[in-house]
Amino acid sequence: MNDYPPPPPLSDFSMESDRLASVGQRALAQVLDSFIIGIPLFVLTLSFGADLTDTEDGNLLWLTLLWLGVSLLYNTAFIATTGATLGKRIMKLRVVNRTDGSPVNWTYAAVRALVPTVAGVVPVIGFALNIAVYVRAIFHPYRQGLHDAAAGTIVVRR
Repeated sequence: MNDYPPPPPLSDFSMESDRLASVGQRALAQVLDSFIIGIPLFVLTLSFGADLTDTEDGNLLWLTLLWLGVSLLYNTAFIATTGATLGKRIMKLRVVNRTDGSPVNWTYAAVRALVPTVAGVVPVIGFALNIAVYVRAIFHPYRQGLHDAAAGTIVVRR
């Protein structure tokens, strides 16, 4: 972050119907994305015979790493190519550059996906840090979570 305030979002948008997405809409899209990623991974893990109740053989570690990797790829690829994950698409949301509404490139999409992932893997306090990444949007005038601020993005309704 720098000492200069960010430019106001939506100032140069050519689409007047776009508005900032609510935190509730964003949260529901995140829940939908979790199911979209989680259910197939859960079924895949069970199909390989993994015992998810046995924490001593490393199954939970591998499942966590698999979840994180798939989540990073899913979020980065969908945001960079279409501007929205499947959950955001269902909720009619999209992620755009905060200054001019242009699509997000691969680098910024990766930064946006990486921030909550890195926060979430910090031992002991990762869950709280991950929540803090998203909770910031409640108090920010442009509804930017830390991941949005790091990538210079905002989430708008279509």
